[in-house]
Amino acid sequence: MSKYYHILLLAGVLFVALFYPLHPTLKVKKRVVQVITVIITLFSGLRTWWMGDLIKYYTLYLNCNGSNWKETLTEKWANMGIRAFFRIAGAVGISYDVCIFVFAAFAAISLGVIVYRYSTSPFISYLMYIGMGFYIFTFSGLKQTIAMGFLCFAMIGLLEDNWKKFLIWTLIGGFFHAPALVFLLAYPFAHKRIDRWYLLFLAAGFIIVFAFRNRFVSLLAELYHDDSDAYSLSSSRIVGGRFLMMLLILVVGYYLRPVRSKDATYAKVFNVMVLAALFQTFSVYDNVFTRLTDYFYQFIVVFLPMALRPRGGLASPKAQMERPGYYRHRDIYTVATVAISAYSVYYYLDYINSSYAFLKSFYFLWQIDAHALYGG
Repeated sequence: MSKYYHILLLAGVLFVALFYPLHPTLKVKKRVVQVITVIITLFSGLRTWWMGDLIKYYTLYLNCNGSNWKETLTEKWANMGIRAFFRIAGAVGISYDVCIFVFAAFAAISLGVIVYRYSTSPFISYLMYIGMGFYIFTFSGLKQTIAMGFLCFAMIGLLEDNWKKFLIWTLIGGFFHAPALVFLLAYPFAHKRIDRWYLLFLAAGFIIVFAFRNRFVSLLAELYHDDSDAYSLSSSRIVGGRFLMMLLILVVGYYLRPVRSKDATYAKVFNVMVLAALFQTFSVYDNVFTRLTDYFYQFIVVFLPMALRPRGGLASPKAQMERPGYYRHRDIYTVATVAISAYSVYYYLDYINSSYAFLKSFYFLWQIDAHALYGG
């Protein structure tokens, strides 16, 4: 039955999102984002923690509030943020169930802020967020979920050319999940012009990572899997389905809205998506790169709406082009939107089926007593 919960969630979110194209004003856009934020928060925040890594995090919560909490808190410098949060929460009487709700609310709100400010289509944004599997990942990957939320605010700093805001939010994200510090690469790369030097920079990046791949893999895997010194090499290939999909999205986006220096906001988002594709290619060395990719790839929620609707309009002044003249025929955008939407729904349904072993343990708080199971 739990599989159908997620299908109904997507249907409900998209239904609400459709109110914006029917009434494309800032007021309606704000209300749509607010309602969807509440829906996502309630759906995720009221889930039981008797699933996936949430059980492990409950043990961490108990240790952070036990007699040896000082040792737990200072055990490792990496990812100290979540341990500090659990300690403070326990000290003021906030239960683990409430912590889960807070994390869910933070993830939904941070996403809502960047969608409201920069997306020309909340429908496409939330379809990408849910359809590409980011939302389901938040059910279990708490540290990275929190870090990705902070990186949404860092991305706003990047798009506003405010490097101090970008740096502060990225460092805070890294405090909760150290691998999030890879997002520091986004600021200089996002501001690069697409020219021959751009291509040389990409080639240099490939060469450097290939030359020092063992060192990079060891370091990043140890940071990512902080509960174990072991890591396993990925058997996936760089020409795998996810990379090809990301490459196709980049090509389609560039065709629908060619990158121009005067179209500054879109150019920065495009470059971040290029970084996402680059990190995905490195997953051939270790599957940890697939999760590192998500720090960049999550901004597909902004990129695709910009590409599919380049005439940002009054309801999306942050994403509006600064210079006209780069538009295709409007029917092309309509066809592309329908095709991408249909594929995203198909991808999501396939993702749910392949994740059944994990999703079958999804229950709401009132359906299962996780504390009793943990104690028993």
